[in-house]
Amino acid sequence: MPGTILVVDDDPIAVRLMKLALEGEGFEVMTSAGALEALRTVQGKLPDLILLDIMMPDVDGLQVIRHLRSMPGVVDIPVILVTAKAEVDDRIMGLRAGADDYIVKPADPREVVARVQAVLARSKRAAVGRQRRVLAVVGARGGVGTTTVAVNLAAALTAPETPVVLIDLHPYAGTVAWQLKLKGPSLADLVALPPDGIGPARIESALVALPFGLKVLLSPPIGTNLAELPAAAITPLVRGASALADYVVMDLPHSLTSASRQALELSDMALMVLAPDAVTVACAEEVLSLLQSYGLRGDAVGLVVVNRIQTMIAVPVAEIERKLQRASLGVLPPAQDELTVAERKGSPLALAAPPTVASMAVREMAERVRTRALAGSARAR
Repeated sequence: MPGTILVVDDDPIAVRLMKLALEGEGFEVMTSAGALEALRTVQGKLPDLILLDIMMPDVDGLQVIRHLRSMPGVVDIPVILVTAKAEVDDRIMGLRAGADDYIVKPADPREVVARVQAVLARSKRAAVGRQRRVLAVVGARGGVGTTTVAVNLAAALTAPETPVVLIDLHPYAGTVAWQLKLKGPSLADLVALPPDGIGPARIESALVALPFGLKVLLSPPIGTNLAELPAAAITPLVRGASALADYVVMDLPHSLTSASRQALELSDMALMVLAPDAVTVACAEEVLSLLQSYGLRGDAVGLVVVNRIQTMIAVPVAEIERKLQRASLGVLPPAQDELTVAERKGSPLALAAPPTVASMAVREMAERVRTRALAGSARAR
């Protein structure tokens, strides 16, 4: 259960006692002496729970909790108020402001730890019903349509009640921006920060929103002096994006760098995109071995077969599934004309109206991914 706890209190003795007790139980503890400092801390690194005093010199703790409950990615973080205000009316005001529990000072540090553990356990049980899945899309080799699959999967999963973030993890010149006709901030604006500065609020400010609800984090543009994404930035990036959406879809470059590996190790599921030809299937076997070594096994890896060109020498899908020992999540038919029209419009094929054979195949693939995600991927940790 141990995680990261943020203790917000201007009383250094109280902070020290709570810090010692929590660290003794294996928790990582961050501290802030004031409310404004705490809000800046949360924007940089997301804690698992906040212990918050009410009476502080800069901003009242109740105002802080109301602000936290309005911040993207922070709204679900449990907050326990720890305060000398012991009247029943004070407790009621604190709980109505959004607190998950209320502890009156002076409190025995053992009670604080027990309350923290209980609130975290409740929060974990409540989170089980939420989807929040991280999906990595990787090609068996270059040129098989990996970005097209990632873009259309993210678009098909997006709904008013299902926020989705699409991240183009190419270190430069990724083609998500080109396919969706987007301009704006990019990964370069985030990875230049220290890892503890990459939090949900910073990520939210770098996202480009599309009219149908999908939010996109673009790859750095051509000319950016970034040969490779720093691996240290990937964990806070993925966790921060996960706090903002039910699904995070990552478009990975074909070359599996240390950053790509970190992204895959944080994924709940990987979709390996391949063409139905003998060379690509052979490459897929190698990539599959790598994915398994990263902990993605069993149902945590699915296949997406993309038929870019109708050919008489295509390897049958049944043979691909047998050779790679896993079922396909989708088989996308040749649709070059439709893809060209979609790319000119900057609108994903999945949203084609009226629907086409290809767009229906994309949506069926997304529904299989959704079903498997809801069932819980078999993931070895």
